[in-house]
Amino acid sequence: MQLARILCLTILLISTASAEVVRVEIEHHSSVLDGRSYGLAGPYEQFIGTIYFENDPNDPANQVVTDIEFAPTNAAGRVEHSANYTLIKPVDAHRGNGTVVFGTSNRGSRRLLTFFNHAHEEGEEWDAQIPTTEENYGDGFLMEKGFTLLWVGWQWDVPASRVRGSRSFVPQTVDNGNPIEGLVRSDFHVRTRVLDRTLADRNHVAYPVSDPDAPENVLTVRDTREGQRRVIPRDQWQFARVENERVVADPSRIYLEGGFEPFKIYEVIYKAANPQVIGLGLAGIRDAVSMLKYGSSEELNVPAGAIDRAIGFGLSQPGRTMRVFVRDGFNADTQQRKVFDGIMAHIAGAARGSFNIRFGQASRDAHPFINFYYPTDIFPFTSVAQTDPVTGVTDGMLSS
Repeated sequence: MQLARILCLTILLISTASAEVVRVEIEHHSSVLDGRSYGLAGPYEQFIGTIYFENDPNDPANQVVTDIEFAPTNAAGRVEHSANYTLIKPVDAHRGNGTVVFGTSNRGSRRLLTFFNHAHEEGEEWDAQIPTTEENYGDGFLMEKGFTLLWVGWQWDVPASRVRGSRSFVPQTVDNGNPIEGLVRSDFHVRTRVLDRTLADRNHVAYPVSDPDAPENVLTVRDTREGQRRVIPRDQWQFARVENERVVADPSRIYLEGGFEPFKIYEVIYKAANPQVIGLGLAGIRDAVSMLKYGSSEELNVPAGAIDRAIGFGLSQPGRTMRVFVRDGFNADTQQRKVFDGIMAHIAGAARGSFNIRFGQASRDAHPFINFYYPTDIFPFTSVAQTDPVTGVTDGMLSS
């Protein structure tokens, strides 16, 4: 059977040193560009599939995950979750330079090849497909230098069109049958008049409203980001969509009688329940990288000792993801070993994001025209300790 036709092969990673990774499904395995040789590293191969994790919620290393105590557990008392992955590595891993570069996905996309190799993107959904052409691999810079490349999905709300790219699949919170409730804020504007709009950021997956009639549900409109909010009467809008000229209830969308006006800023605050344990996405990054760095996998053709260094790369929002990864304590695995030896948080500024908080919306950022006042520019900003002149708190990104 040709390597490229190996589908859904489930592999138990008995040889790995990481008990957090329990198995890998390989959906695609092929040589890169028909076995083209890259420098001293030689030919490359690629694996694409799904990686499965189990985490002990009582392990102190896992308690950095917000709400992990409310995650459902299996018979062994462990939390199960999974993620898409892509691995591109020298066929003979010992011929590589011993370093895995982790590409933090941006809303499901994979950017290492486009950024470092000047690879060509073939349309908006290219990142969700299997790279096969010379244009997909670019000038081969990373391969010529012998790097192993890894992507693991960390964001749960990636659009369905990019499921084959990089997405995590994490459980919803539970509390002995009782709902875990809270408020979600969604702001947006439209360029043309529309009758309904998603509650999520852009085309992402939304937290659905749990009680459409809750008094906490409020829709406002304003003219500028700092302008006065005007409350829109409740009888003029509802959680619904327009379908075949009919208004149909939809807990993930909002409908306004007469339509949303272009370039006005709308903001809806609504009641939701049982959010996903989104910080497990960061735990998945930690455990997958740790597996390659400290373990081995005969099935993935990664022998022990072939990889001993790891570099994390994030461009823009993924750069902020890497900053949260370090700040929240994910750079130590369950055996208290260092995960990333270095991180390139490019175009991230001094910001972070909603990647490990209850009802966090990972796609939201601090854009000048959308996503106003979401928690991105949060003290501390620098690696070394500084004192916040407003609160008087002294802290640094690497202080804890």
